[in-house]
Amino acid sequence: MLATVYPPLAPASLARPARRNRTFPFDRTGLTLTHLGRGAVWLALRSLGLGPGKRIAMPAYHCGSEVEAARLAGVEIDFYRVDAQLQVDREDLARVAAGCDAVYLISAFGFPTASAPQGVVAIEDAAHALFSCDGSTPIGSLADAAIFCPRKSLGVPDGGAVLVREGAAVATPGRPPAREMLRSLASLTATRAATVRVPGLRQLGAAVVSRASKGDAAALEGTLTETVIGEWDLEVADMERAARAPAPLTQYACNRADATKISGRRRRNYELLAGELAEFAPEPFRELPAGVTPLYFPVRSPDRSRVIAELLRCGVRPLEIWPVPHPLLDRTRFAELEPARRELLALPVHQSLGRWQMERVRAAAKEALSA
Repeated sequence: MLATVYPPLAPASLARPARRNRTFPFDRTGLTLTHLGRGAVWLALRSLGLGPGKRIAMPAYHCGSEVEAARLAGVEIDFYRVDAQLQVDREDLARVAAGCDAVYLISAFGFPTASAPQGVVAIEDAAHALFSCDGSTPIGSLADAAIFCPRKSLGVPDGGAVLVREGAAVATPGRPPAREMLRSLASLTATRAATVRVPGLRQLGAAVVSRASKGDAAALEGTLTETVIGEWDLEVADMERAARAPAPLTQYACNRADATKISGRRRRNYELLAGELAEFAPEPFRELPAGVTPLYFPVRSPDRSRVIAELLRCGVRPLEIWPVPHPLLDRTRFAELEPARRELLALPVHQSLGRWQMERVRAAAKEALSA
């Protein structure tokens, strides 16, 4: 078995009747799908008039691709503090936001984050939070613009999305390269095969994915962070390409995603892991609030490289969570985040994993984290 953090494409989801998805954010006419998530950030900034001469407040804990999009848009960036438990320092957010034209919020792991100060233009990054709610309020629905990433949640070949409250963003002309999308689809198919009950097919799928993955080899060698470091020093042309419309299969699948089933299975799988692994999770993520659809289960280990290698040997592919921030961030100024960057990893809870697979994930993670 190979249980990955991001789901493979579920063939059954493509057989659902053709209709417009009536679940947020796909029910909004202002939603624009893009090739990549950073392309969605790029379009959000442009749609809100955030360019040269403007300032934006961004969290010190971030992926980095959103910061790179803002840098290339010519926006000045001020970082606000996120504490060691990955919670926004609301006082520092208010202080930084007072000198900015907009605030960028990140709902990490699918959990709701702090609200923007009243009257400030807000972009909410819900790339981890597709179909997630803060109680009964969909995450991203109150912001001036919201970012989503169907690729991470639905197992589609590519795909970001941007929702602008007033008006709509316009994707740049063109489509992603067909060869690139075929490679992505082949990887998703092999990943799907690696989770089925048929032993031979499962072993073949896992072997194909492992052989093709530079990350797996690097993890076993203890060099994963250096291998999967974010892409900096991009150019405007890269953002324009990322802001193209996605592959037709991505659009097709997004209109057929069953939000209720996806959310229910993710919540069930998260709670199954939390039942035994809560002590290893950052405190704010040990329980699942009402409405939250989690992207994965975050845990911490001071010996992360060893844990990742052991999990891979057991057929579980975890993920380092944002180990390296964008170079624009002064890491010494925000040193409280360094332990999290060294220790955090994600465990899979996605909707394609049934109970028998999750039992294997739980057992392997318990043994690796307790060693």
